[in-house]
Amino acid sequence: MTDLMVQIDGETVPLADCFWVRANSAGCAVGSVRPDLGDDLIATPEQAHREWSTTKRQRASDDKHGMRHLLLTPQQWDEQAKPCFLGRCGHRPTVG
Repeated sequence: MTDLMVQIDGETVPLADCFWVRANSAGCAVGSVRPDLGDDLIATPEQAHREWSTTKRQRASDDKHGMRHLLLTPQQWDEQAKPCFLGRCGHRPTVG
C-alpha cells in the first residue's frame, strides 16, 4: 500500500495505521477492519460500509438502523472500539 496519509480530528496519520470501525446506533463498535485488505484499499466510509454490507438492501437497512463506519487512529481504536469488543463499554446493558 502507498503511504497515503489521512487527517483524523486534526491529526495526520498513515491510513495503513488506522482502523475502520462499524458502530451501531448506540455507538458500540461491532466490527473492525484494517484499511488495506490485500489488493483492496478502503479509503472512504462508503467503501467500508460495502465491506460489511455487500448489497444495496443491506446498506439501506444499516442506514435505517443507524449503523456508522468510522476511521479511527490506533489510539482512538484502543479508547473507543477495544472496550466494546472486550465487553467493557457502556453501550450495552449489563446482564445479571
